Amino acid sequence: MLRRTLLACLLAALAAPSAAGARVVVVASGDANATLADVSTNRVVNRVGVGGAARAVAVAPDGSRAYVAAGNRIVTVDLGSQAVTASTTLAGAVGGLAISADGARLYASRPAGLDVLDTATLQAAGTVPLSRRSIGGRVAVSPDGTRALVVLDATSVELVDLVRFQPLKKVKVARAADVAFGTRTTGWVATARGRLVAVSAISGRISRAVKAGKGVGGGLAVTPGGTRAFVGALARSRVVATIDLSTGRTLARTAAGRGPGRPALSPDGLRVYVANAAEPTLTVLSARSGRRLTTVRLPGSSRPLEAVVQPGLAALSGSAGDDDLKGTRGRDRIEGYTGNDSLRGFRDNDVMLGDEGDDLLVGGPGDDVLDGGPGLDRIFAQAGNDQLLGGLDGDVMNGGTGNDKLDGGDGNDYLDGGDGDDTITAGPGDDKIVEAGLGNDKLLDGGPGDDYVNGGRGTDRITGGDGNDQLLGMSGAEFIDGGAGDDTLDGGLGGDLLFGRDGADSLRGDAGSDRLYGGAGADDLDGGSGDDYLSGSYGSDTIVAGPGEDEVSGGTGNDTIRVADDSADVVDCGPGRDTVYVENTAVGRDRLSSCETVVPIDPEPANDTPPPSTISGTPGDDTLFGTDAGDSLFGADGNDHLFGQGGDDYVDGENGDDDVHGGPGNDQVYGRQGNDAVFGDDGDDYLSGDRGNDELHGGPGNDRIYGGLDDDTIFGDEGDDRINVVGGGRDTVDCGDGNDVVFADAGDVIAPSCEDLRV
Repeated sequence: MLRRTLLACLLAALAAPSAAGARVVVVASGDANATLADVSTNRVVNRVGVGGAARAVAVAPDGSRAYVAAGNRIVTVDLGSQAVTASTTLAGAVGGLAISADGARLYASRPAGLDVLDTATLQAAGTVPLSRRSIGGRVAVSPDGTRALVVLDATSVELVDLVRFQPLKKVKVARAADVAFGTRTTGWVATARGRLVAVSAISGRISRAVKAGKGVGGGLAVTPGGTRAFVGALARSRVVATIDLSTGRTLARTAAGRGPGRPALSPDGLRVYVANAAEPTLTVLSARSGRRLTTVRLPGSSRPLEAVVQPGLAALSGSAGDDDLKGTRGRDRIEGYTGNDSLRGFRDNDVMLGDEGDDLLVGGPGDDVLDGGPGLDRIFAQAGNDQLLGGLDGDVMNGGTGNDKLDGGDGNDYLDGGDGDDTITAGPGDDKIVEAGLGNDKLLDGGPGDDYVNGGRGTDRITGGDGNDQLLGMSGAEFIDGGAGDDTLDGGLGGDLLFGRDGADSLRGDAGSDRLYGGAGADDLDGGSGDDYLSGSYGSDTIVAGPGEDEVSGGTGNDTIRVADDSADVVDCGPGRDTVYVENTAVGRDRLSSCETVVPIDPEPANDTPPPSTISGTPGDDTLFGTDAGDSLFGADGNDHLFGQGGDDYVDGENGDDDVHGGPGNDQVYGRQGNDAVFGDDGDDYLSGDRGNDELHGGPGNDRIYGGLDDDTIFGDEGDDRINVVGGGRDTVDCGDGNDVVFADAGDVIAPSCEDLRV
C-alpha cells in the first residue's frame, strides 16, 4: 500500500526538481480556453471556455478568481468551481490586464484608453483616456495602486494617474514591449533591443537603462522591491535573462522553450513561470539561480501568450494508490484520485477532492470544500462554513460547527450538519439526517427514498421527498413536508406547519399552535395541545384535535374526528360520511357543520410530551438537575455538574472542566471547552467532547460519540455504537459490548472490543 505524507510529497517534488504545489492559469494564441495546469504533477487540471480567443489573464491576490480577456470581453473564472461566473463587454479589444494589490480593481488596456473595473461586479469604475490611440498593449500597476504604465506602441509608453483617472506623461522608449513595477516609485520597460529602462512613477522621467543582452525583451517580471528582473526572449530566441537591477549585472541566461514570452513570479518569489509562445509548453525557473526546474506540456498545439500563478493555494495530488495527503498552513487544493485516500486540510480555506475510492476527508477551521467523489466516503468538517459533497455511494458526513452545506448524492447516506444553520440535501437513497447540534437549518431534504430526518433544536425546514419518510422536528417552529409516500411527521414543541402530501401519512403537532395538512390518502392527524388548525384534505382521515381551541376541516372522504378535549372547537366535516366525537360535558360548546354522525364521549387528556425546561448556570461552579421531560441544561463558565435526568435532554457543559450526564432517554450531551467527563447513560445518545482532553462514556444504548479535538478517552459501553475520533489528538477507544464502528486516525489506540475499525 502506498502511503505518502506531506513531507514525502514535498521532498519528492524538490528532488524532481519541480516547483511543488503550484497551479497556473495559461492563455494561448487562438485558444478560446483558459488552461489550469498543476506544475507539481506536470498535468493539465482543466480547460475553461471563455467565449473567444484569449489574449490576457490576471489573477486575484487571494487566488479565488482569474480574469481573462477574449476580444472585447472580460470573463471571471472562479478557480474553486473552475467555471465562468461573470462577464462584461468593453468598447474595444483588450490587449493587457492588471489587477490592484488589494484585488478590488481590474485594469484593461484597449486602443481608446485604460478601463478601470470593479472586480466584484465587472462594472466600469471609469476610463483613463490615453494621450494617443494605443495598440492596446500590456499594462502594469504600481504596488500602491496610484500609477500605471501602458504600452502605447513600439515607440512609447504612458504613465497614468489612477487616483485622478488621467494620463500624466507619454514616455518615449524605442521598441517598448512590456512593463512592470518593482516599487511604487519606479516602473520598468523591457524593449526589443535587449534593454531595461527605468521610469520614475512620480515624474515620468527615464532615470537609467540596463542592458539585458541579445535575444531578450519579449516580456518582463520584476520582484517586489525591484531588486531583480526576468526578461523573456524575442520571437526567434530561447533565452530568459535574470538581471540584478541594483548592479545591472546579468546573473543568468537560461534556455527555455521556443519564443518564451512574459514571465510570471510565484507569490513566494522562489520561482518564475515562462509561457513559451512558440510551442505548447510552460517553463519553470528558479528565481534565485535562474536554473530551469521543469517543463509543463500544455494540450494540443497551444502556444501560450501569458501565464499567471494562482496565489495562496498549495496543490497536492495523489496517485492511483492509497494516499495520505495533509495540507499546509495556507489555502490548499488536495486531490486524491483513485485509491482509498486520506485527505486532511489545515488552517485555511481548503478544497479536497477524494475522487474514486473509499476516502477519508477531514477539514480544518476554515471554510472548506470537501468532495468525496465515487466510493464509500467519510467526510468530516470542523469549524467554518463548509461544503460537503458525497457521490454515488453511501457516505458518512459531519459538518461540525458553522453554517454548512451537505449534499449526500446517491446512496444510503448518514448526514449530520452539527452546530450552525445548515443546508442538507441527502439525494436518492434511504438516508438518515440528524441535526444533533444547535441551529436554525435552512433545509433538511431527504430526497427520494425512505429517509429519517431529525431537525434537532432550532427552527428548521424539513422535506422528505418521495418515499416513506420519518420526519421529526424538536423545539422550534418547524416546516415539515412529507412529499410522496406514507410518511410520519412530528413537529415537536413550537408552532409547526406540517404537510403530509401524497400517501397515508401520520402527522403529530405536539405542543404549540400548529397547522397540519394531510393531503391525499388516508391520513392520521393529531394536533396535540395548543390552538391548532387541522385539515384532512383528501381521503378518509382520522383527526384528533387535542386540548386547545382548534379548527378542523375534514375535507373529502369519510373522516373520523375527535374534539373531546374540554375546549371550544370549530369543525367542518366536509363532503363524505363523517363521524365526530365531542365531549359529553358540553355538547353545545363546539361548532359543528356537515357532520353526519356526532358521538358524545368523556373528555380526553392531552397526549403531549411534557414541556421542557431550560436551565442555565452561572459563571461559578454549578450543580444543575433537569426534570423527567426533555430539558436543556447549559453550564456557562465554571467547573459544573449537570444531570439531565429523564427525557430526551440537551446538556451542554460550555466552558470549564465539566461533569455532564444525559440520564435516561435519547440525549445530546456536549463537553465543549475544557477537560470534561461526558456520560450518555441509558438511551441512544449523541455525545461530543469538543475541545480539551475529555473522557466520554456512551452507556447502554446505540450511541454516536465524537471525541473532537485533543487527546480523548472514549468508552462505548453496551450497544451498537458509532465512534468518531478523526482529526483530534492521540485518542484511546474501548468500544465495549455490541457491534461497534470506529472512525480513527493512524495514531489512535483502539481496543480489540471494536469490531469495525476504519482508519
